[in-house]
Amino acid sequence: MESHQKKRETMEEEDRLSSLPDDLLHSILREVPLKHAARTSALSQQWASRWLRALASSSVIDFTDRDFARGQTPARAAATVSRCLQLHADNGAPLDVFRVALDGCDGAFERDVVGWVASAVARGAREVEVDLTPAHGNRAQQLDADQDGATFMELPGDVFLTENSLARLSLDRFSLRAVTPGAPGLAGLRSLSLSRADVTDEAVQAVVSSCRLLEFLSLSSCHLLTSVRISGDNLQRLELVRCPAVQELRVAAPALESFVFHGDVVDLYDWESEEVVGVDMGATPVLRDAYLSHIGFGTADDVDIKEYAYFDFMRRVAHAPTLTLCSVGMRHIRAQLNYDDLMEIDMTNIEELQLLMASLDEDDLEALFSFLQLNPITILDRLFIRLPIDAAEASGVAAAPIHKAQGSFIADYVDNLVLDHLRLIKVVNFRGTRCELVMISFLLKKAPALEQLVLVAVEEERGASGDELLKIIQGKVSAMQKASPEVRVTVCRPSEDRSQNPAHTRFYHEE
Repeated sequence: MESHQKKRETMEEEDRLSSLPDDLLHSILREVPLKHAARTSALSQQWASRWLRALASSSVIDFTDRDFARGQTPARAAATVSRCLQLHADNGAPLDVFRVALDGCDGAFERDVVGWVASAVARGAREVEVDLTPAHGNRAQQLDADQDGATFMELPGDVFLTENSLARLSLDRFSLRAVTPGAPGLAGLRSLSLSRADVTDEAVQAVVSSCRLLEFLSLSSCHLLTSVRISGDNLQRLELVRCPAVQELRVAAPALESFVFHGDVVDLYDWESEEVVGVDMGATPVLRDAYLSHIGFGTADDVDIKEYAYFDFMRRVAHAPTLTLCSVGMRHIRAQLNYDDLMEIDMTNIEELQLLMASLDEDDLEALFSFLQLNPITILDRLFIRLPIDAAEASGVAAAPIHKAQGSFIADYVDNLVLDHLRLIKVVNFRGTRCELVMISFLLKKAPALEQLVLVAVEEERGASGDELLKIIQGKVSAMQKASPEVRVTVCRPSEDRSQNPAHTRFYHEE
């Protein structure tokens, strides 16, 4: 008790911060990250109220650093946000940006959250973001859990009835049913993100068509969506993630530069025309990058059922110079070869290809080798392969030797494939399994201009045993036959990796 009292007296004696002029304190606090500003109450007896007042006088109110709520109940954290907004309104300061991220909403403060959005929009904010996704655990499972019985926060119909300054809107767990289609307050939107939203196909189509300036649209875990129709002359980026009921996708966006899809293969068949009609991307002449992943969706039987649907989907984005695909898709293509060995996708524009592997066994290798051979990628410069993090999905024993059987397996695919512009190969989550080594051996023989091979190991083994494994892998790969005499082989841990990364670095199936 005595030492505690002495420590308190010492802190009070050293509290020189509180004696600074308010204007100077506020200017300092505006430059301090929220989590650090909140902790300064340990340094100054008046600091806690000062940083809150400083934040309330700023044009940017940003509570997305979840550390500010650490040790508090969600309701208490929400009360802090409400108090800050009230102080901000009392001060009459202009509000440009309002962002908040809290760990869930149990219903106790739903009215507060809706009030935050309405207040920020009414006060002229250009950017409004509300994220209620729990920060810990599996994000995808939490996003999709209990969707049928989920409760949504209802946005009042009058929030967007008048014109405002809103340019970016990002909402999680809101219902837009009361929002009038073509509402004047949405007309100036350039960016719209809806996650776990109570929104229908018709509502999305109406909102997007009325937002003529919209450049970015993200729809995530919106389980009511079945037929998504997007039309926008200015739309440049489109994301459709974890919307499992979607069976039809129609996009008319001639300015589209970036497209992301993570979900089940869109499969709609017209029995009259006997054609797959699930996806229509229209003309996308300036498409720069596309991300097409189906990991975690569908069943093994779907590979033989939806192979034509996948082919139809992929060919509509394969002209993008930067492309991310997954092993599920390659298996679909391999299955289609059983019915149509003349199929071909034009991939001659691709400069960067990233392959996301849900697993790596001999079937995956066969699908990979077939994919590369049957779809010439003539100017491919960079190849990135992301192996599964889960060791259970890896095949073979670490650093196992390549047997003669595997040598003949590779020989079936070596005749007419040359990746003669390939400069970089990077493989992440490498363990040195038999199938991984077979894959590397195959690629090294097909890339005569290869300059660098980077193998980034998984974060598992540390210490002497981990170092020994890296040395074994380095030795085995260095001894492989190579088409390029100049290739540099690097085997390292993630913390040691300094090599180039792919354009797409967010992996939805791992969230």
